[in-house]
Amino acid sequence: MKKLLLLKIALLATMNSFAQNSGTVSGTILDEKSEILPFTNVLLLNAKDSTLAKAVTSDIDGKFKIENAAFNNYLLKISMVGYGELYTPKFILNAEKPNFNFEPLKLKQQTQMLAEVSVTAKKPFIEQQIDKTVVNVENSIVASGSTLLEILEKSPGIVVDRQNNALKLKNKTGVTVMIDGKRNYLSSEALMQFLSNLNSEQVVSIEIITNPSSKYDAQGNSGIINIKLKKNQNFGTNGTLTLSAGNTFLPNAPNDISRFSTNLSLNHRNEKWNIYGNVNPGKNKWYNDNTLIRSTNYEGLRSEFNQSSQRLGSGAYWNGKVGADYFLSKKTTLGAMADINNWNGNGNSTGLTNILEIQNGVNTASSLVPTSVSDNSNFNFTGNFNIKHNFDEKGKEMTVDLDYSGFNNKGNQNFDNRFYDANNQQTSALIQRNPTSTIIDIFAIKTDFTIPTKNKAKVDFGVKSSFVKTDNDFTFEQQIDNTWVNDEGKTNHFIYKEFVNAAYVNYGKQFKKVGVQAGLRAEYTKSEGNSLTLNKVVPKEYLSLFPTLFVNQKLGKNHATRYSYSRRIGRPNYQQLNPFIFFLDPYTFQKGNEFLNPEFTDNAEVTYTYKDAASLSLGYAFTKDNMFDIIEQEDATRKTFQTTTNLDKVENFSANLSFPIPVRKWWMMNNNFSVYYTRYRDNNVSGGVLDVGQTAFNFYTGNTFTFKKGWSAEASMWYNSPNLLGIIKQTKPQYAINAGVQKKINKASKIKLNANDIFLTSFFNGKIDYQNIDLQVNNRWASRRVSLTYTYNFGNQNVKSARRRSTATDDLKSRAGGGQN
Repeated sequence: MKKLLLLKIALLATMNSFAQNSGTVSGTILDEKSEILPFTNVLLLNAKDSTLAKAVTSDIDGKFKIENAAFNNYLLKISMVGYGELYTPKFILNAEKPNFNFEPLKLKQQTQMLAEVSVTAKKPFIEQQIDKTVVNVENSIVASGSTLLEILEKSPGIVVDRQNNALKLKNKTGVTVMIDGKRNYLSSEALMQFLSNLNSEQVVSIEIITNPSSKYDAQGNSGIINIKLKKNQNFGTNGTLTLSAGNTFLPNAPNDISRFSTNLSLNHRNEKWNIYGNVNPGKNKWYNDNTLIRSTNYEGLRSEFNQSSQRLGSGAYWNGKVGADYFLSKKTTLGAMADINNWNGNGNSTGLTNILEIQNGVNTASSLVPTSVSDNSNFNFTGNFNIKHNFDEKGKEMTVDLDYSGFNNKGNQNFDNRFYDANNQQTSALIQRNPTSTIIDIFAIKTDFTIPTKNKAKVDFGVKSSFVKTDNDFTFEQQIDNTWVNDEGKTNHFIYKEFVNAAYVNYGKQFKKVGVQAGLRAEYTKSEGNSLTLNKVVPKEYLSLFPTLFVNQKLGKNHATRYSYSRRIGRPNYQQLNPFIFFLDPYTFQKGNEFLNPEFTDNAEVTYTYKDAASLSLGYAFTKDNMFDIIEQEDATRKTFQTTTNLDKVENFSANLSFPIPVRKWWMMNNNFSVYYTRYRDNNVSGGVLDVGQTAFNFYTGNTFTFKKGWSAEASMWYNSPNLLGIIKQTKPQYAINAGVQKKINKASKIKLNANDIFLTSFFNGKIDYQNIDLQVNNRWASRRVSLTYTYNFGNQNVKSARRRSTATDDLKSRAGGGQN
């Protein structure tokens, strides 16, 4: 017994001695753009002879921790396929400093010097990462001088539906758009205009996330598009100036559809302060025309309409942002940011509607000539105050966001409609005007906690509360005997209020080759739509749960798989809930639906990745109460209108293949191919049973060419096959070929020339043949654009970036109505 006791004492002493003579090394691995790098090799080497002491891999969050490292002099070697190796400076573990925590360590992509040409390795335009697809806009030649909307058209899995002012991801509507993690609460029309005003030179990358975790707001049933704006990287002062000009070349359209943009970014950082700002003034013009052919049948009268219209507009905008981070201590940072967007524009529309009435074998012809003039002004202010506190070096942290976002949008549209008989003699006139006002106030607060636990596990949890109020005043007047008379059937004052309280928890754990994350988000929504004009109140109240599950598995050195599931919600934007009638001409209008319900989607996806470059993913989504645009006709009045309703169920099957091809040392090709099958079902759509489905596909291919003496070029193509969106059938494919060339003048400046949609093949053609609706539509816009862009960098180009942070109003801003027109 004494020997056993002595043995135990000796063993405990040995263990205690070892614990007292060993320490821990920890840190986080990032890429050169401060993005997390999971599954990176981290080797602890003896400083004396570089022999291996210990080895680990970073977890799914890029974090690593080497425990029980004997006191000694060391250095780290960090490596990952496709990136250059990184050796840290030597450091010491001893009794005085047993734990050594590195500042984030950044790996750079490999640089390859070739005999024929000088090639600096850069990220491809399309990059597949373990949890998202990244479109690397920065330094792309074909993206220069483009609007963000034009770049999204080139992005894999994204369809820009200009006909319906909508974005679709994997052939599903309900996309959430975020800017630096902040959602823009705009109506679909206003969002499209906002993206048309945002210049590519402001953008670093676009993240496409089809299955977000529970930490994200559940809004957006098809996923998230996160747009990252440019910021800088290290201590000092620097800036970037970008000038861009372009024009559109479209047959049978105005000659001047030009665009001019200037972007100036400044950043200054020292040990205590990081101050940054950006200003982006610009002017643009836009044009589109369409042809609409439709017919109605009512009580023996057949009416055929052949409508054509042309819309030309121009606007001036300036966007500005200013912010500061104050490093109160090594553990606590305070931040404040103000963002202003201002836009003023005007437009005019002309058209011709030929009408043929057939009854009892007698044909009667007439026509309508509608014209309209509009003026609009839109102002948006967003303010954010942020606190971030790190409790320790192990990653335990807390963030708090307080936010306000406000919109003040004014508009005035004047209509002049002239009716003519078969002899082109005027029979009547309809003069109308439509002043509108939309004021939106958004308040929000959110708090997030991250707590690492033992054995490579982590818990994230947080709460959020938001309040939104929209005040829409829509006046419609008709001129009768030179006096303006209110049109009670079209005028409406609508106020919408919404409270959303949310809480979430995520638990993640990293095993040897498997990373698992499970989460649950709960959102309680209480809303009220109040039409003061109609004296109608529509209250709603519901609690929703949104589970998520992610499993990442490393199958070997070059192989990995990812399994994911999430449930999401698509809430109606405020314009869809507004029961206004939006007047286009006397025979065509759009109206809201105050009884529209939110849609819920379950998404499941599995992704296989080879060498962190090629990937294949398979997905399935089921949507209940899909928010669905329908076209209906009033037989007696022969008017056609568009509104949004809920469709019982929609199923979506998808497959996506992405792979790079190094064709030559100087020629790199990146490819993405997606195929979908979507089925729409409901027992009552405009009085009929709808059960339709169609397979569709799209692909993108991009080619980068690198030459000597600072010259480079790009050529790309995207293609969308004919598709089906409920009752609307796209009858022709849409595709575009784009090309550009770049010359680096010196280290500080470069110039780019690019052309989009060279062969004018991206236009929409579609039809509806359902119930009593027989309609064909063709739509053109200013798609063939040639742009010239000059960029000049000055100051220290290694300024550390301002903290990227989301605000508490991110999920609210993208639903705000009445934005830019």
